[in-house]
Order: sequence, then C-alpha cells, then structure tokens
Amino acid sequence: MEKYDIEGTKFFGGLTPAKLRAVDPCALLRATNLSQYGVPGSYGNGQFGSCSLPMTDHSGAAMDLALFMNNSDSDVGENRIGGLPAAVKKASSGPCLVRVAFQGSDGTAYTPQALGLQVDSKLPDPCSPAVQIMTDVVEQLRTDPPIANRSPAELAGIDPCFLLDPLAGRDPQASATTKPKPRGLYECVWEAPSGVRVDVSFASGPAGDGELPPVDIGGVVAKVTPKPQEDSCRIEWEHRQPPGSWVGIEKIVVVLTNHGPVDRCADAVGIAREVKSKMPPA
Repeated sequence: MEKYDIEGTKFFGGLTPAKLRAVDPCALLRATNLSQYGVPGSYGNGQFGSCSLPMTDHSGAAMDLALFMNNSDSDVGENRIGGLPAAVKKASSGPCLVRVAFQGSDGTAYTPQALGLQVDSKLPDPCSPAVQIMTDVVEQLRTDPPIANRSPAELAGIDPCFLLDPLAGRDPQASATTKPKPRGLYECVWEAPSGVRVDVSFASGPAGDGELPPVDIGGVVAKVTPKPQEDSCRIEWEHRQPPGSWVGIEKIVVVLTNHGPVDRCADAVGIAREVKSKMPPA
C-alpha cells in the first residue's frame, strides 16, 4: 500500500509506484526467457529505473535491449499486453519500442505512465520479440518481481511524494493544504485550487547553469532559474554520481508555479531546502 493518498489515481494491474520502484530492472530482464532470441551479454545499469542489455541473436547479429521502469507516452492504449493498455511503435528503420501503462491519464497524470522496452535489431520484425519479452516482464512483475538491493541514497528507490511536508506545499494565498499526487515513479505534484503548484522530480544529468546566483540548500549548491513567462521558478541540484553507472549524475528538480505577486524563487528555494533535508546522504 502507498502511504500517501492516491484516491482517484488509476494504477493498472496492481502495478503501483511503490511496487515498481522496488524492482531491480536488470534482474527483471534476466528473469525472462531471452535465450530463445539469442545470447545475452553483460547487463548495464542505466539511469535510475532502467537496464541495458546487448545481445547477439541466433544469426550472430547485434540485438540491443533496454528496459525502462518509467516511460510516459500519450498514445498508450492502442493495444493490450498482459491485459494492460499498451503501445507498439517502430520507425521505418529503427528500434521497436513497446510501452505498457501502469498509471492512467485520469487527471493525476498528464500523460499515461508506462513501462518501456526497446529492442534494436536487424531482425525483419523486432517488435515480435519486444512484445513477447514485455509480456514476460509484466507476468514476472505480477508473480515474482525481483527486489533490488539498493543503497538508501539511490533515487531509483525513493518516493518523491515523501520529500515534502504537506504544509510546505500549501497555497500561500488560500492556505489550502494540498495532497501529493504521484506522476509515475519519479515525480510528485502538489497543486492547490488557485493553481499554486509544487513539482518535485528526479532526473539524470548535470544541473543547469541557472540564471540567478546559486544558493546553498544544506551543504549542496543549487541552481536557480526563474521562468517569468510561466510564473514559475526552477531549483535543481546534483544528488550523486552512482558508481559504475554510464549515465552519470542523478539530480533533483523542484519547480514552484504561483501566478500571484510573490517572490517565487525565494519560496522555491525554501521548498528545495526542505526536500534536501529529507534526502538520505549521498
């Protein structure tokens, strides 16, 4: 069970964010029957919640797989895989990408949130193995999901909806305490009736340069970028660089949107400090 209120949030097939965040994506791929397609190589951890796997198919050609535990797509729902809404897409000359939705677009998510599997192969129909592998992935998630052995600091296992006290996300004009709404695995939104909104999300890559002087939010330097055209301010900072990861830095992003006559960046920095205070040491 999720500990925050997810009333009205539609999670398909029992695949809640808490369940999916706990999974080891590389072990999940290993648990499927890949030998029928070729010989797997060495698994590599990608950005949090993903796994890459180079393979050699039975003809000796390269066949590369990538599994993403969170991959949004507005078109999910054209097909069904394991009984769940799904989309299968292939460019004329490129990989096949299969997505299976775990969270619906019912107002709590702006686009459906989905598992994603990409198969890049010279096979005439790379979507055929992609659909079958994703079917096996969904079945494994339902029956015996492999649990990841992570350090407490890994963003892949952290719920962003626990990083902000509800009072800190309140609407400063109407004094309304808003409830957190998960958007997939690595983003959480607090939005008051007046439109005041706080967005906390995880991402990969270095923090941007920022347009205002950087600020200390508790032993970490954060970059500050006002976006007056959107009535918002963005705060981001680098959390850690995971050992052995080829994608590099994990970062945390806080965006405050407020259409009222307030100092958005000052408020956003205060929210970022609270989020930082609740993060485990990197």
